[in-house]
Amino acid sequence: AVVSTQSGHYGRGHDARTIAPNLKELASTGTIFDRYYVQPICTPTRGALMTGKYPSRIGLQHSIIGPDTPFGLPLNETILPEYMRKLGYSVHGIGKWHLGHCSWDHTPTKRGFDSFYGYFNGATDYYTKELGSLTGPSGFDFRYNTLENSGKVKDEVLWSTNTTYSSYLYTQQAKQVISSHDKSKPLFLYLPMQNPHFPAEVPTQYYDMYEGIVKDKTRRTLLAMVTALDDIVKSVVYTLKDSGLWENTVFIFFADNGGMLGRFSIGQINYPLRGGKATYWEGGIRSASFIHSPLLQGGNVNGELIHVTDWLPTITHIGACGVEPTNCTGPELGDIDGVNQWNTIIGESESPRSEFLVNYDQVDNNAALRMGKWKLLQGDPGRGPWVPPPAVNYRMYKENLLFAAAEEKGEDGWEYAMGGEPVSATSWRTKLDDKVQLYDVESDPYEKEEVSKDNPEVVQQMLARLQVHKDAAVPPANKPSDPEGNPDNFGGVWTPWLETC
Repeated sequence: AVVSTQSGHYGRGHDARTIAPNLKELASTGTIFDRYYVQPICTPTRGALMTGKYPSRIGLQHSIIGPDTPFGLPLNETILPEYMRKLGYSVHGIGKWHLGHCSWDHTPTKRGFDSFYGYFNGATDYYTKELGSLTGPSGFDFRYNTLENSGKVKDEVLWSTNTTYSSYLYTQQAKQVISSHDKSKPLFLYLPMQNPHFPAEVPTQYYDMYEGIVKDKTRRTLLAMVTALDDIVKSVVYTLKDSGLWENTVFIFFADNGGMLGRFSIGQINYPLRGGKATYWEGGIRSASFIHSPLLQGGNVNGELIHVTDWLPTITHIGACGVEPTNCTGPELGDIDGVNQWNTIIGESESPRSEFLVNYDQVDNNAALRMGKWKLLQGDPGRGPWVPPPAVNYRMYKENLLFAAAEEKGEDGWEYAMGGEPVSATSWRTKLDDKVQLYDVESDPYEKEEVSKDNPEVVQQMLARLQVHKDAAVPPANKPSDPEGNPDNFGGVWTPWLETC
């Protein structure tokens, strides 16, 4: 399973100039999910993936887990890698964890992984592996973890990686894991990749590939970062083939949230969808995703409603029952929100899902629900512009994405016109202040027509259903920064600092 980070709905595959032949080939010859949804931001999506539960039921519904904040994915939850180990799989993780590391019990190899290679936090430098926190401390965050027979985590801090671009390192580690795998056991490889998350960094070899193709330097760097991700995928697939494992592989790919807009954007565009990362608009939660396997018939688009919580029951079903239609039910997963989508994916049935909770955040006092064709927003869903592409208005593109004064000499826009519905010079500035908003996202996927006043019965029905989800919610687990977590206390490395948390 490969997870990309905040690349943007338009940013990966939807921009025809993106050089990603391997991802494009896998997607076009696999099954593309046209209505696949995730959470608005990275930690909640990862929590939902791992537990099969909405983040509001596990305390991860508000913002992210900071590097020095003493909370994480609840330890009383059995999560995806633990289930896969129980099914007899070797389980390895490579990339970004971002589900808490306040204690060693919260780290990957204490949560079911046989090994973990990467970083615990959310946005390290691709070269130096340094990460700063909102409260000031900065530290190194890149390691290789395994579990000793005693149950203690063996933590190898990889200082020597501090000049190497991280995607090269992930490629090397993935090849090593696959090549050395004991073929008498099945393999589950979780690859939550860093690219193309902030900060905007990429080797020259990828940036130069867009010479004469993309004028805007910010956008060019972003697409180059996607190309670097594509090379990781290429190496993983080739190594699986060389090792004789590919013919029995199920390859899953998705982005953890929409592209970031505003001050921390690195050129992402969710056009023509509205809004972006950390919002409840479609641009924040509708994700690019596909599945590919030599075991499955490909070359199709699946338009069924699928949510990130569905992967836990679906992947464990594959692990227990295989890919053929069967009455096998897979492992007992308890009271989760996800549903097994395997028969939907292979075209045997429609999706058993008709709704999903976008989120319920008691801190921000907002919520959103998708039910059938309707989407209800309660409270402030986050900043929701339709970001115009540079070809429409380059100045507004730069203003909106970077909060910067905009014009760059010689770069007056992309040299081609994007397809899709045109965006006027002012329509993206539209802001709706109503406490409750309703959209028919099947006929209006760009969320331009607010229709709550025309459908009062739908609003009341959805508010009642939303209340059910609110009643099932727990308070957000967020805690303030803890000075004891300062990496200066651990030789400059972000390290678990509590026995329990």
